[in-house]
Amino acid sequence: MAMSINASTIKRLSEEVGQDTVTLLLNVFSDELEQYLRQLSDQPTISQVREISHAIKSSAASFGADELAEMAQECESRVKQGQDQWMNDHLSEFTQMVKGMAIEYKQLASNDELINRML
Repeated sequence: MAMSINASTIKRLSEEVGQDTVTLLLNVFSDELEQYLRQLSDQPTISQVREISHAIKSSAASFGADELAEMAQECESRVKQGQDQWMNDHLSEFTQMVKGMAIEYKQLASNDELINRML
């Protein structure tokens, strides 16, 4: 399985809170992404996309989902600039990225061997 999760971020997080807590936090983050995915899949307004992308931006960076954090930053920035059409054109891409990362984090959280390889 090709992971797009930044292993050094997971390692640092594990050093800060311990491996058991990391597993719990990874599950919480995955659940949050699934909640955002449901919102994104339900014909969100541009304002809702801005709120969701803002919320995802910092938490994704904290958990090593660097590409998702960058995409969320881009989405938030484009909406702030009034580039609604850009956001409409890229909503599907953003939604798929959120979905993919939710799956990756759920798989990581349920596999101690994968976590140990990152540490």
